[in-house]
Amino acid sequence: MKSILFLAIITLSHFSCSQNIYGSISGGYLLNSNHDQSPSYIVNTYHQISLPWFWRQENYSFKNSVHADLSFGHMVTENIGYEISGSYLKPISVSDNSDFGKRIMAGDFFQTSGKIILSIPMKKFDFYTKLGLNMANGKMTYLQTIEDGNINSSGISEASLEYEYRSPLSFGFNGAIGMNVPISKKMSFFTEFSFLSQGFSPKNGKMIGYSINGTDQLANNDYDPYYSQIEFGDDSEWYYWSSDDKSQPQKLYKHSYSLGGYGLTVGLKFILWTKKKDGSELP
Repeated sequence: MKSILFLAIITLSHFSCSQNIYGSISGGYLLNSNHDQSPSYIVNTYHQISLPWFWRQENYSFKNSVHADLSFGHMVTENIGYEISGSYLKPISVSDNSDFGKRIMAGDFFQTSGKIILSIPMKKFDFYTKLGLNMANGKMTYLQTIEDGNINSSGISEASLEYEYRSPLSFGFNGAIGMNVPISKKMSFFTEFSFLSQGFSPKNGKMIGYSINGTDQLANNDYDPYYSQIEFGDDSEWYYWSSDDKSQPQKLYKHSYSLGGYGLTVGLKFILWTKKKDGSELP
């Protein structure tokens, strides 16, 4: 009990010397880091054998991303504070077009982060650094299409196959160096160079779209999990030497994708509450 009271007193003492509470909106561009790894299968080998145009090991990676952020922060003193952010992270889709179709990898992710802020106030602007931890959740999709398959006797002129991949929460860290320039007493403009370490390693995959010659195969067939789902891990089992148990997802080797890298962020900061040096408060 004494420890709890002591922590409460410390916390209250920090708030008693608070300088301001703020909110901010921002957006930015990220140059993704590269992952050097061997190509692997990310689509059920059963469908790849059925449609030879899809037979391929993939090694795609996201090259660029954009993000939009909403943050709330508390500067405990003029030099020290903390910030909590929520972000929508959108990797720019990777597209690979061939003579007979295309392949598109896309993703949508949501990220939350907590950061410690160290600020150096100047006369006309502030320099600051941020360092924190983040976690992300979301999905990745992979679409394959055949737009002209009249090169054999299979009777397939067009087809599409789409998979969705998900993973448990992934954790990482972030850092930034920035400059904050006041526009008015309540608003300022900021820009920062940032670094994000964030990965995405799918744990599960499932077929969400499959059509041949315009006919929806998902609506007309009840596929066993082995033909429509994937479990990524340390083992791999291809269709043509699989077991007779089709009630379990097919096992394929896991693959990782980088969501992090180096970026530039710009935004607006709004002061929501300020405490003057003499102890009086401003709304």
